[in-house]
Amino acid sequence: MTHERPSTPAHRRPYEQFGLTEREALFWRISQERFQSILEDEQTLIHRILESNNEFGEFLFVTTSRPGAKERIAMTFYGLGFHEHRERWITEEWFWYQSELYTELAAQQIPKEEARRMLQERRERIAPELGQETQTERGQFFEFLADMTDEDGALAEMEDFDSIGIWIFAIPKAEIPRKTELLDAESREKLPKLYSNEERGLEALAQVKFFTPDSDWTWYASEFDGEDLFFGLVSGFDIEFGYFSLKELQEARGPLGLPIERDLDFEPKTLGELEEMHRKQREG
Repeated sequence: MTHERPSTPAHRRPYEQFGLTEREALFWRISQERFQSILEDEQTLIHRILESNNEFGEFLFVTTSRPGAKERIAMTFYGLGFHEHRERWITEEWFWYQSELYTELAAQQIPKEEARRMLQERRERIAPELGQETQTERGQFFEFLADMTDEDGALAEMEDFDSIGIWIFAIPKAEIPRKTELLDAESREKLPKLYSNEERGLEALAQVKFFTPDSDWTWYASEFDGEDLFFGLVSGFDIEFGYFSLKELQEARGPLGLPIERDLDFEPKTLGELEEMHRKQREG
């Protein structure tokens, strides 16, 4: 077992051509600073900038390309808009996806200075709408789901909740303290460095378990980069191996507003044992 995420969509792979980090690829978004550096890079061509809609809201879409192994790779970034499901303005980060660079689009090029002007005009246009709190508990829960998986998976899950009327948010998340430190020094010492267990595969030991007290999401960490990124097993929408972030775990809240906790009684188990256990629970 390697650290390639199962069923990885093909459009995630070209992120390397754009210099995106593992974390930026994992969460499908980059900071404003990183976005700016990509646009200014001499290898980046800007083909189209337009205001448009997708299923998450109205944004500014910026389609770019950079050299690939055989041909140019196109990437579209969208931001500077209101995310209807996260219920907040997206102004300091950009979401991304791979797009098709067809002949007509490839022939179009927007000069860098013109692109800067268009971006600034959009920012000035939405400025009067910024600065007010717009996110409800529902928006916070969508953000939790989306950051733990992806936007499409979170949207499908929210639609299921809506269909059966499960909305019982009542406790502000700031009022609920975490029972214990999410990742203490002892847990850090137990976790091997990221990528050090590749040869062990399913026999690698999960050393730390995290869980949501108010839902059935569970994360098992078998490796850690020492700063933010874990590798291990995640039981949520599905049961899969992949990366997850300490920062996201610290900030996320479940449907009742409860913070994610570390299981103080967890005994290390192999990733294979944990995968089998969770699959049996779902089948049974």
